[in-house]
Amino acid sequence: MSDLIIKKETMTSLEIAEVIGMRHADVMRSIRNMEEAWVKVSERNFALSSYKQAQPNGGYKDVPCYILNKTECLYVATKFNDEARAKLVLRWEDLETKERNQYQVPQSFAEALMLAAKQQEQIEEQQRQLEANSKEIVELNGAIAEMEPKVTYVDMILASKETVTTTQIAQDYGQSAKEFNVLLRNFGVQHKVGGQWVLYAKHLPFGYVQSDTFPIVHKNGTNGTVMHTKWTQKGRLFLYEELKKHNIIPLIEQNKKEEE
Repeated sequence: MSDLIIKKETMTSLEIAEVIGMRHADVMRSIRNMEEAWVKVSERNFALSSYKQAQPNGGYKDVPCYILNKTECLYVATKFNDEARAKLVLRWEDLETKERNQYQVPQSFAEALMLAAKQQEQIEEQQRQLEANSKEIVELNGAIAEMEPKVTYVDMILASKETVTTTQIAQDYGQSAKEFNVLLRNFGVQHKVGGQWVLYAKHLPFGYVQSDTFPIVHKNGTNGTVMHTKWTQKGRLFLYEELKKHNIIPLIEQNKKEEE
């Protein structure tokens, strides 16, 4: 089974159970009991997936769940009481409001960077919420799952796609990566350690960069590793604000000023 994927236009049976305050097993049973009638009318089954549930003794177990769109969800809700139906209706209203607010068109390069950074924070918050939900489920089953922080941290890094290279950011300013790195050094953002550019300690806690380590083979046949560091969207916005203090702005904003 595939890992659980939550889309804004869908709601999982796990989320339904959380919203209406029922056991997930009972919600799954209600959905299964209503599926036959739904298939006869709509000629399609409910989408079945799974999520990974942390176990008291470590590791994870695949647990089945349904993923329903709004119509399917409200159809299933007819089996619930008035209060549960009201909670689901309000939940859908909240989801649709957030989705509408998400599609705002940035009017400047700065707004685009701020929007990207905000979206990354939302992704990280969703990841933290999923981890919290997983722990809560284990507790309700009578045990506390001991999650290893290192594993969670590595998983979060590997899952993140919102990163850009120094070369890409440098191009926004019409510079080479070499020139840009020297510029950041001069402004007290980073310094070189063992041939690798690293942030000063005061910037490290804020998630501005992410690093991946890859194995290599040296010319003499020995094994080694090399680290590639990329900037997150929060880091990209940080650089924009820092450079702007020194009257250094991206090409797109330079062109806009010339047109004005």
